Amino acid sequence: MPFCPECGTPVKVENKFCPYCGYKLEPVAAPQQRQAAYPPQQAQETIRVLIPNLMKSKSLGRTDTYNLIVTNKRSIFAKLTQQIMNETVNKRRAKAEAEGKGFFGKWKAQMQGFNTYTDWYADKTPDYTLGETQGNWAVENSAISNVRVNESKDEESGIETYYIEFTTPTGKFDFSMQYDPHEMLAKAYGGVMR
Repeated sequence: MPFCPECGTPVKVENKFCPYCGYKLEPVAAPQQRQAAYPPQQAQETIRVLIPNLMKSKSLGRTDTYNLIVTNKRSIFAKLTQQIMNETVNKRRAKAEAEGKGFFGKWKAQMQGFNTYTDWYADKTPDYTLGETQGNWAVENSAISNVRVNESKDEESGIETYYIEFTTPTGKFDFSMQYDPHEMLAKAYGGVMR
């Protein structure tokens, strides 16, 4: 059985595109002329961009916060939990203490933990991140057909909110955030970014 040269998924001889990643397949020689096909070595999944603090609306004005980990293959939406926040803050405080920083140095390191939790994922594989918390999920990058950003400014407070919509064959996913995501999203998704 042949395999997709892009992702290694077994494919049928008559497939023109990989059913898993959508890669355009080359025609395979007739069965009597074929040699045994072996799965290619899997390309390592690497993180391209990490976008923190995406807010997903829930009922009664509540929200869940996600960090978006975009790899060379997929986009992982990782739910930010209280445990992750606490452990990140504690690691930053311990690092500042090990570096000999005083009270204000430790406080500053701890406060940085409240803003982003991206360093939590530095030593974790994408598969680990996906399975780490109930509610984490992923979408293949090839399945994202459009990423749209709209912004709104509250006239009273002057606070800008950015609304992000991801379009996939299974539906649309909406998030909001408090800082401009255009540059990071363009780096992650390029041509599908609007």
